Parts: sequence; structure tokens; C-alpha cells
Amino acid sequence: MPTRQSLLRLALLGTGLSLVAGAAVAAPSIASPSIAAAARATPASAARAATAGTASVENWAGTSSSLYTIQPRGGASAASGRSDTGAGDGKALELTIPKRAGATPDHAAEVESRQTYLYGSFSSRLRTADCSKQPRTGAVNGIFTYANDGADHNGDGIVDNGELDIEILCARPWELNLSVWTDYEEREDGTSPQKRVSRVIDLRTGTVSSTCYYTSFDGDCVAVSAAENQPASVPASPGFDSVGAYHDYRIDWSADRVVFSASVNGADRVLWDYRGPSRRIPHRAASYLVNLWHTADWTPEGLNATAAPTAPLTLRVDSSTVTRA
Repeated sequence: MPTRQSLLRLALLGTGLSLVAGAAVAAPSIASPSIAAAARATPASAARAATAGTASVENWAGTSSSLYTIQPRGGASAASGRSDTGAGDGKALELTIPKRAGATPDHAAEVESRQTYLYGSFSSRLRTADCSKQPRTGAVNGIFTYANDGADHNGDGIVDNGELDIEILCARPWELNLSVWTDYEEREDGTSPQKRVSRVIDLRTGTVSSTCYYTSFDGDCVAVSAAENQPASVPASPGFDSVGAYHDYRIDWSADRVVFSASVNGADRVLWDYRGPSRRIPHRAASYLVNLWHTADWTPEGLNATAAPTAPLTLRVDSSTVTRA
């Protein structure tokens, strides 16, 4: 399994990202494995049967959860049942990283589903962390599914990494980084073979910056088919800001299709309707996670937003829902 620390050095996410530690390099628009979870295998004990089509809803009203493990790491904090007038029931989950948080996902504030799921719908209603008073801070808000046990189940020579990501950088709260991963491996020779498709979208304008297939972090953007690149744009949501209000973010995962969507001011927006080929879609049961962590390696294009937090940052979650296929 790759270590979290080495993944941080390699995970150059988003559009035109740069590796800050060491020589700067240009990077294509990508989204890496969600490295807060990448150093551990999916817990086998979490794979339990559930009725297909039944929604499991966590409103985060209590101090604990029967559906999720609440797991702050390395100085972070995570607390459910916190008062929040913006939440539907007045209660929310708070995922907080402290001032001068460590720049690895070992310091993430995170929740992870106790069960694993093969296909289904995964959504959370949340407000991302507010970096408006510390605009150079590097912080990642993540909503994602994840499965990696270190094995190459499909026999293609690369460790399977089944992952579907919605990631929002604190420094650019109107831009969403979406990704579909099937394989990733960090090798001793310094290479990181992988198979992923990614999209970057600006919700304020509805502009899709890129939709590409990659086989390495430093590889070229490989053009995708029309079925992999829909819609070409989405309706603009002027003034959209993932910090200013609660919004719903959703991933619908099936054997031949992945749909990423968001609800903005009550209007649903399909951000990416990815339709295969099937070999580019994960087919192993995965956990569902939400997290917040500080990165010193990922900065949006045109910014140098990788500084440690100068004050605590908090991601707030009103509810999380999973519907098994």
C-alpha cells in the first residue's frame, strides 16, 4: 500500500497544480486517490448486507453514529450534534482542523461509513470550510467513496483503487474537482501507474475546464469519448460559494455509469454524467467518507494556496445519505 506521506508528494490535483515542496512542475487537471483513506484497506468487517433501495440517513443530531465511524486524526477534531441554525434540524457534524494543522491526511477530520457498498447513491448536505480570512491556506473538503486493499483483483498489473471523488479546495470554493478511479499504485522505482478520469468545473459560470483520462500524474490528457464527457457545460450559478450556504452533493454509482450532481439554491445541477466504458468504473464494494485536511502540495491554478491554517477551519455536515443499489 502507498503511504499517505508519499501520496502527498505525488498527488498534484486540479488544474495546473504545482508541487510546492521542491521544484515546481506543471500538472494536468487531475484528482488523486483521496489520500486520507489511501493508506488503509477497506475494513472487511464493515461489509454487511442491507436491503437494496433502502436509504440510510444520518442527520448528525446525536453525539455518536451507528452508521459512521467518527475519526479525527493527529490533532483534528470531529463532533456530531453541534448547534447550527443553518442545518435542517438545527444540528450538524463539525469536522475541524486546527491552526498549523499537519500537512498530511494523518491529520484529517473524517467520518467513514461502517458498511461498504457496491453501487448506490451517496450524498451529503454540507458547508465547506471558510478560508476567506486566510486565502493562501491549503485545505481539501472531500466527499468520496473508497476501496483499496492493496491487491490487483482485475489482473491488469496495477493495484485496484476504486474511488469516486467530489473535492473542493478551500481557496477556490466555487470549483469542484471530480474523479473516477479504478487503479493506482506507487512503486519503489518512483512511478505511480494509475487509471482515472477527471473533470474540473466552475459552478459560478458552468464552465468545464477539462475532462481527461490519465495513466500517470505527469502524463498527457487523453481525450475521452462523448459518452464520458457529458454534459459539456452546466447552467451557471452566479455567485455560487460552497462556504456561504448548505448545498447537497451527490454521487450515483452503477455498473456502467457514474453521475455527479449538486443542488444549488434548490436547483439540481448534473455536473458529470459519466457513461463508461465499464472498465473505467470501479466494481468493488467501497466505504463512503467525508473529510477535511490540510495540504501543502495542491494549489489551484494561478494561486499559491498551500499555507498551513492560521486559525481553525471547520467543514459542517447537515446530513449524509446512502441508498444501496
